[in-house]
This record gives sequence, structure tokens and C-alpha cells, in this order.
Amino acid sequence: MNDKLIETFLDEAHELLDGLEDQLLELEKNPANIETMNAAFRALHSIKGSASMFGFEAVGAFAHEVEAALDYFRSAALPATPELSDAVLRSRDHIRALLDAPETASSEEREDLVATLAALSGKTAKPAAPAAPPSAPKSIKSFTASGFKTFRIRYKPSADVYHRGVKPEALVRELRELGEASVRCDCGDVPPLTELDPESCYLAWNVLLTTSMQRSAVTDVFIFEEGTSEISVEEINHDDVLDGDEVRKLGEILAARRLPEVDIDTALSRQRPIGEILVKELGTPKKVVEDALFEQQHARNVVQAAREESEKKTIRIRSDKLDGLLNLVGELVTVQAQLSQTVKDSSDRHLHGISDYVKRLAGELRATSMELRLVPVDSLFAKFKRLARDLSKNLEKELELKLEGGETEIDKSVIDVLNDPLVHLVRNAADHGLERTADRARLGKPASGTITMKAQHAGAFVRISVCDDGKGLDRDKIFKKAVDRGLVSADARLTEEEIDQLIFKPGFSTADVVSNVSGRGVGLDVVKTAIDQLGGTLTVHSQLGKGTEFYLDIPLTLAIIDGFLVRSGKRNFVIPLSSVDSCFERERPQNPERLIVRGKDFIPYVSSRDMFGEDEAAPTREEVVIVSVFDSKLAIGFDQVIGGYQTVIKPIGEIARYATGVSGAAILADGGIALILDVAALARSHKGA
Repeated sequence: MNDKLIETFLDEAHELLDGLEDQLLELEKNPANIETMNAAFRALHSIKGSASMFGFEAVGAFAHEVEAALDYFRSAALPATPELSDAVLRSRDHIRALLDAPETASSEEREDLVATLAALSGKTAKPAAPAAPPSAPKSIKSFTASGFKTFRIRYKPSADVYHRGVKPEALVRELRELGEASVRCDCGDVPPLTELDPESCYLAWNVLLTTSMQRSAVTDVFIFEEGTSEISVEEINHDDVLDGDEVRKLGEILAARRLPEVDIDTALSRQRPIGEILVKELGTPKKVVEDALFEQQHARNVVQAAREESEKKTIRIRSDKLDGLLNLVGELVTVQAQLSQTVKDSSDRHLHGISDYVKRLAGELRATSMELRLVPVDSLFAKFKRLARDLSKNLEKELELKLEGGETEIDKSVIDVLNDPLVHLVRNAADHGLERTADRARLGKPASGTITMKAQHAGAFVRISVCDDGKGLDRDKIFKKAVDRGLVSADARLTEEEIDQLIFKPGFSTADVVSNVSGRGVGLDVVKTAIDQLGGTLTVHSQLGKGTEFYLDIPLTLAIIDGFLVRSGKRNFVIPLSSVDSCFERERPQNPERLIVRGKDFIPYVSSRDMFGEDEAAPTREEVVIVSVFDSKLAIGFDQVIGGYQTVIKPIGEIARYATGVSGAAILADGGIALILDVAALARSHKGA
């Protein structure tokens, strides 16, 4: 089996498992929702079929057991019980383990799950299939290769099918899910409008299905229709419609259907469509020709699907290759800036034109490369539905998780780093933040606590917040714990914000008992360290008795930015352009000031010269750049504004720990260095000045 095909199968299986998890969590909220149950059943059905086709026999066999339990409830129109949802969720985890590391998947757990599922559906458990590493099935060049079968299916429901609660079109859709299907609806028995009974079914369906499944899987679709409707399933010989991977001509297909060769030869000798001649001049039944054309078109569809399978329109690319591309684009941006600087003083218009063209191409390439790395935050948020559900059970607390802003896009490398910090924050909110149900009722709060995760853009940053409506931070308790652990002295005078920051100290925890959820004092320290490494900021706002809000302000990308180049003395700085609100020139003030007035706004002010200790004599005028990040603004004074500048972000490693307000460095066109300002950190440190 081609490794790329197996990789594609595994990717699609993981997507189906993620969707299955969402559907099962929804079923826990709405147990009688038949559409959700059907969706979960279809996901398992797809996993079962694909797993068997790609050699994951243990997955296919186990998925069949899970599917059977779901089908028992689905067919009987029974609401999903908590026991069913829990068993299928655990089964879903086991299927993922069988896919990712079959050699470590527990056979005892699988046998226990099979027995549980069988008990739920009132059946006797069958021995579970042994776990085995993926075998290498026969090579599959197309849908028509060895192991695939094509069935000719005729389904004519009884007239009272709707009265029996069966939806024929749903059964036809289920057939489509088994493989490549062509469907033709037969309306020949529909009576005149005056005689039509709107509650009766007059239609029939003819289906050609090419699938890797056995005949039993096809007949199982109609398991509740046997004996009441007209059903026929006939296997077709592939050689009748295909010559290798090429579709046979209509005449060859008709010959295989035992049509007299003399009639076919006569029709072929005339320069008109063979089907038309056979029907109009030689008396061949129209249905025979239509059936042959139907089979020919289905064969074309199958061959086309096989070709598309080998020429995927969507390509999965390893992230390290994207990183390499982005690094090359970054180097190109730097060289392009050097080129622009070199031709700046040239009078050669042709050279200026080439430089401008290269600049435009580099910009387009950079934008396209960046888009390749952007993924919606929803791919990260979706994982927390299950976490919230499990926390609710483990902590015996009612809680609801709300997700907002899932469509917000952020760099994939940032997404990868954010998972663990967000897990810590959600666990912390559930364990420390939310009260128990009885306590909430006594306080007049809703029985169910709420944790809200939200993402939103703000210029070059993405803010991800984790908020709860629990008891809030007990600052007296935090301060006492910090004193007990020697983090602060007992006579220290700290502001509320400074006390809040203590919870991010290594080893700090207010939990009196260590549990499997929290209390070890490693969670929030890990969160802050991870956010610092991303060049972001972590802030907390809390009100006792009302709840706590954590805000993670993260750079949209860690690679290339559109910047605003400024200078003070001999130092150059780059400000993310999307954070620049406005700028203006003024006389440099003689006396230090902490606020400036712009319209009705009082904005904190800081001089870049004071921040970075510039000794060179200052000019009499200064350029003031006002930056804004979310709800904070800051005015920064510089000697000179140079203008827009696209640059590559270069990390500055351990220096960043001690360089407040700096997130990286940039190499300028002349080879010089510019510091990239962390405007979020600067705005936060001067807020309320």
C-alpha cells in the first residue's frame, strides 16, 4: 500500500473521530436528536469501511461493534443514554489508539468495551479482533483494482414505506457512503396527479455501487426493508464494462448483455449514435440501452474518481517544509530591501522599475506563504469540548463551555504551542474558579458554571481569553500563600495587579489538596513561560465572587511583519504597522511628561530615549507615534519616523527576558540592526500612568 494513501486515510480518520467526539458530546446534551445520532453512526460507518480497505482490520472489526450498539438505539428511535455516550466516547479514544499506536492499545480495554457495548444493545459480546499493526494490503491503482466489487441494486419500496417510518432516500444516501455510487430514480409508476396519494411512495431506485465492502454490507443497508419492499443486489463482472482502466464502448457492453451481434454490427455500420439506431430501427428495448448507458457512465465516474484519487487537488504538506519556505521568503524580503536601498540614489528608471517589480513579487509571495500557515483557532478550540465534559464528571460540577471566534486565524506554529497553556487555564478555571453546584445555588448563581473561550484579532495580535463566572481570585489567600512560600515578605505592600501576578510564580498554588486535576503548582507558571516564549503577554482580571478572566495576547505570526521604521539617536526600531494608530510631530517638551492629550483622550506617554538610555543630543522636535493594542493606547516619542518597512523577525533568545518591550530584531537593508518593539508589553506596563 502506498504510504501517502495510508497517510491520507489516517488524516481523514482523525477528522472523522474529531467529528464523532463533537456529535457524542452533543448527544449528551440532546439525547433524542436523531440527526446527531445518524451523523455519529455515519462517521463510524465510514471509519469501519475505510479501515478495512486500508488494512486496519482491528479498527474495522471494533468499529463494527460500536456501530452496532449505536444502530440498536438509532433503529429503535431510543434516546442515547449516558452509558451509551460514555461507552462510545471511550471507544472513540480506543479507535484513535489503534490507529496511532496499535502495538500499545490494550486488548483488555477493547474486550471490556465490546462487552459493554453488547450489553447496551442487548447482545452477547463476541471476542474482539486481535490488535495488529497495519498490514500492507494489495496495491490499489484505482477503484476497479483487486478487492473492489460493483453491484447493480434495485430498490422499490412498498407504497406504505413512509407509514412504517422508513425514509427511502436515507437508505440510498447510506449506499453512497459505501463507495462510488451512481443513482437513477425510476418514476415510471407515478400515477396522474388526480390519482396520486401524497402519503404513498411510487418511486424506485436503480443504483450502481463500486465498493470494497462485501455483499453483506450492501444488504445490511436494507435490513429493515427485507420482506416488505422489492430489493435485488446483483454483482457485475468488471470485464463487461472495463478494459483494464478504460471504459468499454456501448456496443461492447451491450454484447456482454447478450444483445444479438448482428444488430450491434448493423447499428455500428451507420454513422449515427448506436443507441438511437438500436431502439428506433432494430427494435431493441429502450430500457436495455438505457441500462447499458447507465453502466457505461458509472464506469466513467469510477475511473475518473480513481484518477482524481491519484492526483489530489488538495495537498498535505509537512509543516517543516512550510517553515523552510517561509525562511527563504524572509531572506528574499531582506535582499529585496537591500536592492531597494542600492538603487535608491540611482537615476536609472529601468533599474527602479525592476526594483519595484521585485518588491511587489516579494510582497505577494510573502502574503501567500503566510496564508499557507494560517489555520482557524476552531481547530484548537474543538478539543476542549471533551476536556470540559470530562472535567465536569471528574470534579462533579455542572459546567458549560462556550466557544467564540473560532474562525479567527493564527499561525500554525502558534497553535501548536498554545494547546498546553490553554489546557492548564481551562483545568484551573474548572477546579479553582467554579464553585460546586450547591454552593452556586446558595449564592444565587445558575447551577451550571460557565467557561468561555474566545479569540479575536487586534492588528498584529490575536487575543485568546479564558473566562469563568466562578468565585474569582481571593487576593488575601493568594498573598498569605505567597508569604508562606517565601515569595514575598509579610510586610510587602502590593497592588491588586501585583498580587494577581503571584499566581504565575513557579510552584505557587492555592489548592489545599493535590488532585489529578490541579494543585501541584506547575500549571500557571507553564502558561506564562509558554506565552513569553511566543513574544506574547498574559494578563488576568478578577472580581471576587464574579469570576476571573485570563487574556493571552499573541503575535499573529512569528516570521515576517509589516513594520513602521523609526529612529532615536543611533538606534533603529520597528513597530508592527497594524498596531500604529496615528503619529504627529511636535516641539520636544522641556520637562518630562507622563500623559498627552489627543482630543478627549488622555494617553500615557514615554520617550524612547528614556526607555533605552540614548545619550546623543536630542533634536528640538520629536515624532510621536500612538500605538494601540485592544483596549490600551500608548504614545511613544522618537527622533525620526522613516516609514513602512517589511521585515523578518529574528529571535533574540535569552536577551528577551531582560529587554522589556522588545520582542525581536530585524536586519535592515544597510546591514544595521533594528529592535522590534513589543507594543502590547509596553502599553500594559504604562497603563494607568
